[in-house]
Amino acid sequence: MGQTGTLDKAATAAGRLILEALGEERPARSLSRLSDSPRAVRLLRELFIVAIRRSFVGREPREVTRYVRDLLEYQSLPADGELAREAEAIIRAALGEPELAHGMPELRRFELICHVVGDLTRPPGKPPAELYALIDQAEQRVARFDRPRNRVVGRRVT
Repeated sequence: MGQTGTLDKAATAAGRLILEALGEERPARSLSRLSDSPRAVRLLRELFIVAIRRSFVGREPREVTRYVRDLLEYQSLPADGELAREAEAIIRAALGEPELAHGMPELRRFELICHVVGDLTRPPGKPPAELYALIDQAEQRVARFDRPRNRVVGRRVT
């Protein structure tokens, strides 16, 4: 996915940063460089959840295991052992089994999220329209879940 014409497809600055990182040669590394932007990190986490749920809901756990092995081998990382178990745990946590990733250090979570989201552009990759739709849905989730603290919810009694 090239960068030309993609940066205006995201509603937020964080979305544009993620699209830009996904257009780089090594997207996982580029995404990890966004760690100093709280908004980009929040959006990246929601993008991870959206992408995982679209890909794996209703599938067998073995499909997650196969995906993790393929992802880690593609990244030239050890495809078995602790890293593989943690990657599978964070994916399955996004699918509704949060206890599997309980106690995992935040830095490791972020690293694994970057690898999985970066994998969206691995050849043949997701079509640009699908990437924009994923980011749009993630932006909507962030907007819905991160309400301003000073906003009154419900009725006011006067």
